[in-house]
Amino acid sequence: MSAANKITLLYQKIFLILFGLFLTIVILEIGLRIGGFTILSIQEQRNLQSIKQKGSFRIMCLGESTTQGQYPSYLEEILNQRSIGIKFSVIDKGIGGTNTGMILSELEANINRYYPDMVITMMGINDGGGYMPYEAVSASKITLTLHSFKVYKLTRLLWLHMTTKFKEVPKKQDSIEQEQSLKNTIELNPKDESAYIRLGGLYRDQERFAESEQVLKKVIELNSNNDSAYIELGWLYERKGKLVESEQAFKKAIELNPNNGSAYTGLYRLYPSQGKLVESKQAFEKAIELNPKDDVAFGGLATVYLKMGNNKLSDIYAERANNLRNRFYSSITVNNYHMLKQILDKRKIKLICVQYPVRNIAPLKKMFKEEMEGSIVFVDNEKIFKDAVRKEGYKEYFRDMFGGDFGHCTKKGNRLLAENIANVILKEYFNK
Repeated sequence: MSAANKITLLYQKIFLILFGLFLTIVILEIGLRIGGFTILSIQEQRNLQSIKQKGSFRIMCLGESTTQGQYPSYLEEILNQRSIGIKFSVIDKGIGGTNTGMILSELEANINRYYPDMVITMMGINDGGGYMPYEAVSASKITLTLHSFKVYKLTRLLWLHMTTKFKEVPKKQDSIEQEQSLKNTIELNPKDESAYIRLGGLYRDQERFAESEQVLKKVIELNSNNDSAYIELGWLYERKGKLVESEQAFKKAIELNPNNGSAYTGLYRLYPSQGKLVESKQAFEKAIELNPKDDVAFGGLATVYLKMGNNKLSDIYAERANNLRNRFYSSITVNNYHMLKQILDKRKIKLICVQYPVRNIAPLKKMFKEEMEGSIVFVDNEKIFKDAVRKEGYKEYFRDMFGGDFGHCTKKGNRLLAENIANVILKEYFNK
């Protein structure tokens, strides 16, 4: 065979491979679109039939401890008091201490059990992991066309899922293996301080407080200068409600290592609930000095100034917190919100995204820039809560400041939150 024929044959093979790849993508795109339409049609019939059988419009609330046993019961009461001719049933599926990964893992089962017509989310505060700038929307027509393809969206979601998978909190079924692994490490090296600290943290998360304290104190016996051990003790005592002991542990960590930002985080979680505004302010400022991108600290400082009656400085620091949140999003939160939206879209269930009280709505909206306008209803709680706090004081609406700039709501706060959510739902979804 001549050299020219070999080159021609090579080009033909390359062409066939590329054509086969193109054809596969086209078939996959068509399949995704047809499958999506079929699923939506079936789910719409199921929803309509379910409404007729049950006689109520079901709303399922997803979130963490700010949802569990908090605003959902008030929401049901308020919606049914409005007498718009529809009976509402609100399902509280909030779980204290959970994160968006765990919420997402249980979403399908909850949908199949309760068949909600609407899902409300207020979540993400417990997500850990790194941060990534969210993909900006391009003005290029070619790019916009590419982003509209189902294959592109599926590929990007799978990529996000893979890149964040290793950062997610280990599932419950892995905790036994994790505990045994740490014990094996300690058995091989009884002076491994980091292994003891991780084991103490694991016990704390499992609410095995006595074992956690014993393990962490073992670290201090091995090395009385280990500031990380005191940090873990601080969080343990805070979890047990021993605030004095918690404060002492965090201060000891700072004494050993003045640049340990986690110790200041611990203090600014403690002080506000004790009414120590000056100490809170100092802890937030030090945290910002050590980490200028700590949006929680900026937001917390804004709330401290709000409680002090300094509205000007409160607005300045709140804006700085919002700017940081607008630039960066937890990759875990972004991925899980998008996957949740994808699941709800397939079932044709309306999504209501609620921003935490006091916080700005813009970062939450920006997370969904690729989605169709009008496909999500957003609930902004910033102005209504700030105005209420300025008028009546922080303690009227919040029990603590666990989120830096906000905390768990009081009964009055939960009712205000529920009223605002109800107003938005009735206006934006039911046109009432």
